[in-house]
Amino acid sequence: MMLSKITLTNFGIIHPLLPARHLLPLLALTLLAIALTACGSSGDSQSQIDAFAKITPTEKLFSIDDFKPIRFKTSHEYDVEGLTGAVSAWNGFWTPSGTVAKEFEMRFYASHTDAIELGTSLALEASGETALLDEEDATWLEGLKDRRAYFSAPSSHGSGSVQPMYGSYAIYGNMVLLCEGANEEQALEYCAAIMAAVDPIVAE
Repeated sequence: MMLSKITLTNFGIIHPLLPARHLLPLLALTLLAIALTACGSSGDSQSQIDAFAKITPTEKLFSIDDFKPIRFKTSHEYDVEGLTGAVSAWNGFWTPSGTVAKEFEMRFYASHTDAIELGTSLALEASGETALLDEEDATWLEGLKDRRAYFSAPSSHGSGSVQPMYGSYAIYGNMVLLCEGANEEQALEYCAAIMAAVDPIVAE
């Protein structure tokens, strides 16, 4: 009985016609290579998230336009009067992989130096355990209501009380990024995820 012949040009393999019995091992290897490539990309992204630092110096100058390709949905553009040194400020939502939409506040400055020197104290006021959520206390009142939230999970602020929407902040290049989270660890995880999507590290 003659074995059927199958060409493998559709699989990108330049080879003479081969018996059908050789196709399955070659096809399996091809699929394995594709799977490993996909896993590698996912692994690179996870490594970037794991290595995320609260302050990341970079010469890149970011704006809200850099977040449009990842489907970041803006809710408000804030008036930056009173937000010393800021060029623009936005509030909106984005969905990290494996969870639901999270809220972020982005404050853009002219440089990384400005973001650190002019933005750090106001970021501390707006996030985490140091958050000032009352009009009598906060320095910058624009968007104050968006920085308030109720978290059902237990936290150091107690149950049923007004709590900070943003568990922490990060400074990435010329941007101060406030990230939703019940605590600093969770917030920085979401900060890392959104920046890994916007500014992925390209593996050499």
